[in-house]
Amino acid sequence: MTRTELINELRKYRCADLSDAMDALGMVNVGSMNPNMKPLRPGMEFKGFAYTVKLLPKQTPNKQCKTVAEYKEELTRECENIYSFVNDITPENAKDMVVVIDMEGIVGGIWGSEIAMNMMIRGIEGAVIDGACRDSYETNLEKANVFCTQRTYNHVYGRARGGARNIPVHCAGVTVKPGDIICADDDGVLVIPYEVAEDVIKFARLQLEEDIATRSSHYEKLGFEPDATLERNR
Repeated sequence: MTRTELINELRKYRCADLSDAMDALGMVNVGSMNPNMKPLRPGMEFKGFAYTVKLLPKQTPNKQCKTVAEYKEELTRECENIYSFVNDITPENAKDMVVVIDMEGIVGGIWGSEIAMNMMIRGIEGAVIDGACRDSYETNLEKANVFCTQRTYNHVYGRARGGARNIPVHCAGVTVKPGDIICADDDGVLVIPYEVAEDVIKFARLQLEEDIATRSSHYEKLGFEPDATLERNR
């Protein structure tokens, strides 16, 4: 399969189907992020290829600014360093991308309402952050796809510095390599190594088809109207 065919096929399946498939391949608990990784709101689902970012704790004291202009200059300078990873995300490469950020325990909101819209304009699928999101209310109004382990009102300014990108990172208990497949829904986040994705699909298809057949029968007996969950495999 091409990358496009692969990701489009994977989008048919729930994280539950894909996790069961990995179990069938002997990969029990492999790729399962810990339960602290949660969606910013219910009903969110996305899949894509990992673009990885590593942030580091700031090691120098903050400057005490005496004027608003001085603070603005400091904020701009530090954010250019912290958010340097954004420069590599363009409308040309953002399709099917999930930004995966390891914040190394920093309690600062790397994601929020402005960067969420900026990245949506460029075309990413979503963000998965072992760290914090802020502006949660506005970010949800924007329907931005964000999973994170924390929420905060703190900025990353004065707390973080740029590290590296497109390297293996540690995110909510899982090592994520650039290009790994990130699968996120209400149940959590699952990471599928790219090299096993086609094998995972074979077993996930069985799980989903059997689930749809069984639940369709239950729907009929209970008088439920069919819904989109019974058409995921189409």
